[in-house]
This record gives sequence, C-alpha cells and structure tokens, in this order.
Amino acid sequence: MGSRGLFRFLTIAVVLLPALAVAQGTGTIRGRTTDAGTGAPLPNVQIRIDGTTLGGQSGSNGEYAIAGVPSGSQSISARRVGYAPQQVTVVVAGAGEITQNFAMRAAAVTLSEVVVTGVGAPTTKRQLGNTIETVSGEQVARAPGVTSIDQALQGRVTGAVISENSGQPGGGISIRLRGTNSILGGAEPLYVVDGVLVDNSSEALVSLSGNAPRGNQALSNRMADFDPADVERIEVLKGAAAAALYGARANNGVIQIFTRRGQSGAPRVNVSTDLAWSKTPKRYELNMHPNAGFTDVGFGDARPDGSRPVFGQPIQRYDVQDQVFRTALNTNTRMSVSGGNASGTNYYMGGGYQQEEGIIRSSDYERLNFRVNVSQRVSSRLDIGVRGNYIKSTANFVPEGEQTQGVLTSIIFTPTSVNPAFNPTLGRFPYNPLIGGNLLDVIENWEAPENVTRMLGGVEATWRPVSSVTIRYLAGLDDYRREVRYFQPPFSISAAFTGSVQNPVQFSRLFNNDFTATHVWAARPSLELNTSAGFRYTSDETETIRAAGSTLAGGQNLVGGATQTATQSKSEFRTVGGYIEERASIADRLFITGGLNWDASSAFGADERVQMFPRLGISYVLDRESWWRERMGNFLSAFRLRAAYGQTGGQPPGLYSRFENSDFTPFSGKIGIVSSSTLANAGLKPERQREIEGGFDAGFWNDRAQIEFSYYDKQTKDLVLSIPLAPSSGFANQFQNIGSLRNKGIEVALNTVNMSGPNFGWRSRFTYSANRNKVEKLVSATDTLLGDNYLNAVIVGQPIGIFYGGTYARTAEGQIAYRPVTVGGQSLNLPYRETVLLNGRTVNASRIIGDPNPDFVATLGNEFDIGQRVQVSVLLDGRFGNDVANFTRRITELFGVAKVTEREITGDTVFRTFSLNPAGRSLIYEEYIEDGSYVKLREIAVQLRLGTALVRRLGAQDATLRFAGRNLATWTDYSGLDPEVNLFSASTVQRGVDFATTPLPRQFSIGLSLNF
Repeated sequence: MGSRGLFRFLTIAVVLLPALAVAQGTGTIRGRTTDAGTGAPLPNVQIRIDGTTLGGQSGSNGEYAIAGVPSGSQSISARRVGYAPQQVTVVVAGAGEITQNFAMRAAAVTLSEVVVTGVGAPTTKRQLGNTIETVSGEQVARAPGVTSIDQALQGRVTGAVISENSGQPGGGISIRLRGTNSILGGAEPLYVVDGVLVDNSSEALVSLSGNAPRGNQALSNRMADFDPADVERIEVLKGAAAAALYGARANNGVIQIFTRRGQSGAPRVNVSTDLAWSKTPKRYELNMHPNAGFTDVGFGDARPDGSRPVFGQPIQRYDVQDQVFRTALNTNTRMSVSGGNASGTNYYMGGGYQQEEGIIRSSDYERLNFRVNVSQRVSSRLDIGVRGNYIKSTANFVPEGEQTQGVLTSIIFTPTSVNPAFNPTLGRFPYNPLIGGNLLDVIENWEAPENVTRMLGGVEATWRPVSSVTIRYLAGLDDYRREVRYFQPPFSISAAFTGSVQNPVQFSRLFNNDFTATHVWAARPSLELNTSAGFRYTSDETETIRAAGSTLAGGQNLVGGATQTATQSKSEFRTVGGYIEERASIADRLFITGGLNWDASSAFGADERVQMFPRLGISYVLDRESWWRERMGNFLSAFRLRAAYGQTGGQPPGLYSRFENSDFTPFSGKIGIVSSSTLANAGLKPERQREIEGGFDAGFWNDRAQIEFSYYDKQTKDLVLSIPLAPSSGFANQFQNIGSLRNKGIEVALNTVNMSGPNFGWRSRFTYSANRNKVEKLVSATDTLLGDNYLNAVIVGQPIGIFYGGTYARTAEGQIAYRPVTVGGQSLNLPYRETVLLNGRTVNASRIIGDPNPDFVATLGNEFDIGQRVQVSVLLDGRFGNDVANFTRRITELFGVAKVTEREITGDTVFRTFSLNPAGRSLIYEEYIEDGSYVKLREIAVQLRLGTALVRRLGAQDATLRFAGRNLATWTDYSGLDPEVNLFSASTVQRGVDFATTPLPRQFSIGLSLNF
C-alpha cells in the first residue's frame, strides 16, 4: 500500500468509524486533578478504569471526563510521572454521572508507572526485572527550542550518550544506549512510533560534511521529521531483556514513542506559538596581526600597490565571520483539537508549521506536519484505532567539514589576508587560493536543498472475546520520498570549472504487521499468570536514483549539461518472527518473566535462517512484605531487587553480504559481468548480544526520594567482519561472524521531592552513568582497523573508535625532542614525529593517543513550582573524560589562520612553529587531541500561567506564557567552538572529530499557549 492509498484509507476510516459506534447507555465519570501541595490544576494525569481500555487524561485545567463507563462498582486509577498513584472505587448507576477528584502527591518513586514492553502486554515497572526509562510528553514539550524528538531526550535518559552532531537546522542527533555494540553495523537504536517501525536513516544522498570516499555522512537524520508536540510519552528500552521482543533488530536498544490520543469529553483546542532567536556561542579566534606571516606571503592578496606581501611588513586582514554567522530567527506554531463522546469515539488532530533559520547564512529548515489519531469502541469487546501522520519538510544546508568548498572550511583554510568580497572589476567573487569555493559565493549562489515528503500510519484493532483474553492486530507503514539537489555554479571554483549538479532521489517503505494475544489467569489468590504470544512480519524497501550533470549551460541548475550520468540501486529486506512470554505474579511481590523470540531474516545465511533469543527477568518487591514495613518502612518506604538476562540480535551489515554478488563493468563499449571478489557465506547470522542486568530501586522517607541503581554486562558476539582469503581461493574476502566486543557499566538516578508546599515546590533529578567498552576479538589479536585515514581505530583490548596516530619523538626523560631543520638556508629547531624501525626501514610511528568515549555522563535537573502559576526548570548536562580530535585547530594553525600563529610574526616562538611546519607537525596528531569534557546549561524554562481575568478576555480556559533558553553556556577546556559536534554524524566507529562543523546555537525563546 503506497502513501496515497494509505491516506485514502485513513480518510475513509476517520469518517466511517463513528458511525459504527453502539451506544451503551452507560454512565460518565468526571473530575479534576490537582497538585496536593500547591492546589494548582495538574494536567496530563492518566485516569483509567481498571480492567478495561476506558480512560482519559486531564487537560490543562486539570479536568477530565470518561464516558461509556459500565454501571456498577468500578476501580479507578490515576497516574502521572513524578506523583504517587491513586486508586479509588466508585459506583456508577445507570446513565448517571458522578464526580471523582484526585489530589496528587508529588513522589520520587515511579514503580507503579505503566509501560508497554514492546508488543507485549502493558505492565507496571515494579513487575519487570529490567529497567525501562520513561520521558513524559510534558517534559518533551517543555524542552525549549527542540525541533526533534531525539533532541528532547538530551539529559533525560540515564545511560544514554546523546549528541547533536551539527548545529545546522534539521541537524542529526546520535544516540548511544549503553555503549556501541557493532563495528561494521549501525549503532543507533530502533525507533517505534505507536507500534509502527520507522526509518531513522542518516545516510547522505549527497555528502555535505565528510567527503564521499570517507563515509558519505549526512547532516540530518529522519527523526527530525516528527513533531515533539505530538508526543504523549517515550519509553526507552536500553537493555537486551527489555528490547528482546524486537529480536534481531534490537542490539542497540529501542525507543518507543507514543503519540497523543483523544479522551472522552468536550473538544479541547490548544494553540501555541513560539518565537526564538539563535546565535553562535563562540567564534574562531583568527590571526589579525597587522603584519604579514609566512602563509600571507605565499597565499595572501597583493598589497594596494600590486606588490606581494613581505614577511613582517604591514598587511590588510579580513575577519568575515560577520558575513557568515547571523542571529537566526525561528518560529513554531501548532494547533490541536481532541475529545471524545459517549459512543466511544475519541480523536486527536494536530498540526504544526515550523520555520528555522540557521546561524550560518543561507541555511534553514521548514516543516509542515499533520497528525490524526482516531479510536472507536465498536462494542464492549472491540476497539479500532486509525493513525496517520503527514510530513513535508525542506532543509537548505551549506557544505561544511572536510568538504573543500565548505563555508566554515573556507574560513579555517584561508589566510585572513585574503579578501573574499565580490570584486566588481572581475565581475565575480575571487577564487580561493587554497581550496575550492569562495565562502561568500557558496552562501550566495550555491544550493543544497533536501526535500522530504513522508506518510506514516497504522491501523490497530483490539478484541476481548472474554474478559481474560486480549487479541491485538496492528499494521503500520512508514513511506517517504527524499530528494536532494547539490548545485555548484559554473566558474565558481576556478576558470576551468564548468559547474555541476547532483539530484538523487530516494524512496523508502517500511511495513510491519503485528499480531499478539494475551491471556490473564488468576490461578489462585496469590498467583496470577499472564501469557502472551505474538507474530511479526516486516518488509523494508529502499530505492535510490541518482542523476548528475556537469559542464552546465549558463543559468542552468537542473540535471543536464554536456556530461550526464545516472545510476539506480534498490534493496529489499524481510523479517518474520514470533515470541511467547509468561509473566507470573506471586503474592503481588515476586514477579518472574520468561520469554523466547524467534526471528528469520532475508539477510541471514540459508544455514542460519532462524534464530532464537531467550530472556528472563525477576523482580522482588520487598516493601510488600509485612516484616519489611515493620522494620524498615519508616526509612525505606519502597525497595525492590531486580535481575534480568536477555539476548537480542543485530542484522548483518549489508543486506546482501551472504551472497556472492556479480558486478557490472564496461568492456569494449558494452556491459560485461564479472564475479565478485567476495565469497558467499551461507552460514552468516546476526550479531548476537547477551546481557546480564541487575540492580535495585529504593524509596526513602515516604517516597520523597528514590535511588535507581543498575549494573549491566553485555557481550556482542558473532560480529560480522571482512576476512581476507588466500589468493588460491579465487576470492579476496568473505564476511564472517568472528568479532566480539563488550560493554559494562553502571547507571544511577536519584529523584527527590525536596519541598512540597502550598507556595513552593522543588523536585530534583541527578543521573550518573559510566560505560566501559572493549573490543575482545577481531580477525587476529594484532589487527588494527583504521577508519578512512582519520584517527579512529578498532584495536583488540581497547575501546571502539580509539584515537590512533602519530606522536612526538621524546627524549629518554619523556620530554618532547627537538632537532634542527634547514629551510631556505635558515636552521630551525623544531619538534618532530616519532619513528620506528620496521623490517629494516624507518617509518613513522603511531600509538594510541586518545579516546572519544566518555568516562561518565552526568545530568542535574531541578524543577520549581512557585505558587500556583509559575514553574521553573533548569537542566545541566555533562560529559567527562572524552577526547576530541581538533582537526579545525590543526588546519588553522597549519595555514596561519589561528590567532596563535601571530606569535610567529612577533618572534614569540620559532619561525614556522605552526604555519606549514617543515618538520611535519600537522602529522603529529597527538598535538590535536584535546580533553572534550564539558558541562552545558542545556535548558532553562520559565512557565507562567496567566491570570483568570486576562485569559477570559482571550476567550480561553487557560493560557501559559513561556520564556526559555537552550545551550546557554558551556564550561569546557576544549579550544574549539563546540566539543559536542562530530564530523562523521552517526557513524559507528568514527566519533569525536571536530572539523569545521557548525556549533550548536545558543537559543532564546518566548512562547504562548492557549487552551480553549
């Protein structure tokens, strides 16, 4: 089913579902939820009729309504993250209406929170032997300035390293949950939206950061398409036991996103708008000395009299950063309407328009999105839901990083004595004396737009043939078209350059089909069994058509020209699998969960087509024991022990690695077919991960404080690596399951309710996590896998992505060694690179010189309630012990652009210590490894609920005014613009490289939200 067919189906379903409703003549429960401390209305409280699918959610004024409640005695539960759950019993009489209010008490313990473990049955956290982290939609919506869902998770998930790879609008986010678990495969988690598997590709159709031969990394990923305002909650499944239901797709964890749904009651309309402005947090410190340096002599502009610059003589310099960076304006407007009626029809419709300027001129991002969620209770036993999400976005990027025509790249390569301004005499921008494009020409005339049209939808049916059995079916589709164009005008690089344009188009379609059945059986009063079984089928298809042209005609920016090329590629991927799970509750305090998944994949070899993944979890809630309450209850109000074991898998890198593929090659003007140099492997199987996890959750002082502690040990075996073969085999290599790596770590979270009074409330959350990664096995113990001539390497016994490169030669005492170098008849005493003797030859030495993986990650968040109308939140986010390869500094020093090179001109250091250093300093990479530790003031947000009189004048029920800031300050010893960015985007191995990458902007915003 294509996007158009799904859209038609959703439209018909939205129209017809209400007509299927059967009025039941049942009652209604209404009420209001408030904060017990301040008395303020408490929104987003989940109200549920226990044992049914009936429920509601309190609105911004705290009011809720649940229609269609069967008559008789009903148990009602109220839950909200950060508050103690409540449960009451009411009696519904016929078609009457009753009122039930809830005053919710702030609490740090969250063990009663309901979570959805994959496609299994919903359960509470206390029943699970593994950890599942929940981030509420309110927390996502309150995160200031975020434009994507994964960006909103920064600082909110224990054990996650979440990085913004670039500050360009629509820029990509990289997430590592409990370390990196593959070498050749991907390392990003699997994303699931309302049960629908979604594509989060970070493949670049046109390389705009790293050069194409170096990995073709993208500036964005596809999670940027989704609007954070639609999120109800997010569940992060970090461990193998938690993510095991997704089998051979779950090695890197799973992020489950649940979107907002309608609730019973009158229509609720929300309108909000935000205005933000952003700017670079830092600029390059450039060489602005009034006299010429060495690179000015060789590459700088001629002096006014036409003569060439002379070292030490006066020279004109230009700092063009004002013409590159700008104060960017961003707007984001959203509107939603939701509600429901007594016949069981619930609906949510929301849409938004976002327009974001980049802090680099000519970069911007625009997104239009619309979402509809409709559910219908057809009968007391059958519910049907339909969801659809339409997204259209356009991002205008500018090249950066290693690209020789990048904007920031041009700044760091070009001596400041070069004037890039438009030359009216020449009638064009001057050519850059060192690299490809003139940065001002790139900003003004080059084009790099990316257009995405996406349709995501699903149909879900839940049937309860008897009260103890629930059968659920879900079909989901993620379908999008991505089109990129990269236009370089004729004569923009040199007089010989005739222009080029690339226009690749990618089509992606991901379909999943899930069927699950759950049976709940109270075997005896102290024993309850919950049995689940399920089946899943997925289909993933991607097709890319690439067209390009060069030698363009004047004014032409579409594919054409004298030289044209076109290529096409297509990949198809299928999986089929099932699972069975048994969960036992013993005396409502001991919970045991066991399960088994099986998966078959088209990427597995024929001899390994079916794979099994077991899991087991145990949770023992000690605070339910009477002896515990008597002896420990006054101090430890909640305590449980938990342990889990699980296995998951990762698809083999390359969907066709198991095959012996043929290659096409031209011969005598015709196409010929040659055998691949890669030998087929019928025994290729998934990269298998096993994880042991254990820990405890402890609540103190009547749940005013909670500590969550977890330890995990996970080993990923059967890593797929390319194995060299003997020439006599007729093949060069074969992909085999041979590698192994390990991640061990701890996670600690401390949640506290420091104060809870009528005029002031204060809640805090501190997290700490440390992961140790080690490569245990490659093809051989002496292997060193290098990444595309950069420093990241894979070495047995070391963390993945370790920095490995040239070092200084040193004396016997360990000091940097110097030796004379004669240049132009002048003897210079300079340090030099270490060498070693190898097979009778002297060669440059390389050693381990740094590690991009952090020693630990920590966050501190505080939320304050001031009276009933003001809320303040502050989030600090820190990363410690990680190194950054500062290639930006390397280039600015090499070409005399950095401010430090002024010392050469003043004689404060040896001539050419930096500028085109004749001793090869630029290859002594040890020099450019810096401590990348940092603490960021990630967020400050202030929310003010406007007074009733003013709100009524606006015709609204309530209104909130927001003031916020994001990335306001960074405390770091790193000398570059931003230690968080990464040239290689979401690359698995290549991490921690800063090379002319756009820094994350400092942002301020003001917003208004109205509820009607």
